[in-house]
Amino acid sequence: MPRLWARTLDYDTIEVGDDLPILVKHEDQASIDMYSKLASTAPRDNWNNLHTDEEFAKGGIFGGTVNMGVATVAYVAELLEKGFPLQKLTGAGSELEMRATQPVRAGDTVTFTGQVTDKGEDGGLRWVECEVTGTNQDEVVVAKARARVPM
Repeated sequence: MPRLWARTLDYDTIEVGDDLPILVKHEDQASIDMYSKLASTAPRDNWNNLHTDEEFAKGGIFGGTVNMGVATVAYVAELLEKGFPLQKLTGAGSELEMRATQPVRAGDTVTFTGQVTDKGEDGGLRWVECEVTGTNQDEVVVAKARARVPM
């Protein structure tokens, strides 16, 4: 059961093994289109969007449209924001690394879960380290992330 929440967070009470809140995202073509529209630069001549052009994407490496990897990073950050105050997540010494392991497709429901894996102090800076996993409705891991949050 998740017990870390941004409003009640206290470094001294955080323990290795604590669960982060859970985040569930329902991906559909509309969300893929919207994120791509917000994140993309202007299209170039003879340019097709792997994420939003369904006909073009059918012949691509994923065999259909998929979300942008930065959208998955944003979902991981959204989960972390449920567990930690935003000013901690964006503070000096904050780190976030994510690796997409499978594409997130329209129709997927992805559940993001996480856990505190370490905590400590370096040069007077306290930090908490977490791992986050995104798993789709077929129990396939689509993303793995690690975050270090300064406290």
